[in-house]
Amino acid sequence: MCRRDHAGAVQVARLLGAGRIVATGRDDQQLAEVEALGADTVINTAVSDDELTQAFMDAKGNGYDVVVDILWGRPTEVLLRSLIPESFAFARPTRIVQIGESAGTDVVVPAASLRTSGVELYGAARNLSPETMGEAYGQVVEWTLSGALTFALDRVPLSEIESAWQHTARRGRRLVVLP
Repeated sequence: MCRRDHAGAVQVARLLGAGRIVATGRDDQQLAEVEALGADTVINTAVSDDELTQAFMDAKGNGYDVVVDILWGRPTEVLLRSLIPESFAFARPTRIVQIGESAGTDVVVPAASLRTSGVELYGAARNLSPETMGEAYGQVVEWTLSGALTFALDRVPLSEIESAWQHTARRGRRLVVLP
């Protein structure tokens, strides 16, 4: 994880009952923010492949149930390799839901990671219908209205929209334009 959508992903995972949340990213400040929002472990991906593999191994405990993959690219390749068991075993399934590509558009998938690790790859739109989208939206609205789901906002008057729009370093904050 860990870009603008990571804070929301961590909060939603917790609201859906996740027992343990591991967040990944390259920015220590954003990693600290998602840790404060409920991530149990954070992993900085701006390290060597060997260090990243070890971090994934150290954090996985009994395994990863669901990976919400906002990064893709190199971090996912390293994760897939780290999930290959050292000996034959019936691995616990790991569902990887691919929703973003901020670290790269392509991934090399080692055959062994599919044969032996229990990895299941899904696109974010799998099983979506207008009904399920409506239900999900309604749940997000309910959590937001109750205060269970929060968003970092930058409120800007309409008269300052031009300068606000050019400010690109929002660091996960949402821009709200006020009349």
